Amino acid sequence: MLLPEVGAAVSVLLGVAPTVTLSASGSSKLNEVLIPNPFDRPRAVFMFEVGGIDDPLVVEPKNALFCKALKNSVDLGSSKADILFPDEEELSTISLDHPLGDYREEEINEFASWLGGSYATDVTKPLDGVLTIPLANGDNMNLHMSKKVHREFASKLFALYRNIRKAMERHEDLSQTLRRPAELIMGSFDGIKHDTDGFDKQGMRLLLATLNRIFDSLQTTYEGLFLLDFRLQR
Repeated sequence: MLLPEVGAAVSVLLGVAPTVTLSASGSSKLNEVLIPNPFDRPRAVFMFEVGGIDDPLVVEPKNALFCKALKNSVDLGSSKADILFPDEEELSTISLDHPLGDYREEEINEFASWLGGSYATDVTKPLDGVLTIPLANGDNMNLHMSKKVHREFASKLFALYRNIRKAMERHEDLSQTLRRPAELIMGSFDGIKHDTDGFDKQGMRLLLATLNRIFDSLQTTYEGLFLLDFRLQR
């Protein structure tokens, strides 16, 4: 799918007319997830892009998350996706890409607990402990925060977790307004690096576990009235 088509698809889902015409394949993808009533649209879209991935876990997924998603491989030959609203106040745009900055040990513990895992503190260096998260295949993934690669990967997950919480808090505030705007939550992830010890495969599984948990949280917060648009940038 071309980037302009991505913008057109999201515009339709948010309840406004697209700036470009969808192709037959793009329309087909939309019809798979939309209900027949053209006036009943999700009005909330979670767009998430994973860069540099050509992994069977994502390309040919069995994960239940993707059964509920509008999943696309994006052609970057087009560099722009327009989503235009006649009134800026009718759309709330939230980015999940704000950098993390500093974080505390209690935030690591909170993230671990959120995913059903744990964090073993290093008494000499509290932020250099071991983060353990259970994966869908039954394995546990251990992130040694003293290792640069593990720490950088974990910090991207912490940032995603912090930003999605802010997005849900924003939704709660908007839900109290008389004229509730459409909501577009956008994020990306490029923190998985290929290596020789299998960390990239386990990292992909951990990212999927995180996205599954985010999806469940959004389902609860939005009462099911949102659509996940998962995009691969290879």
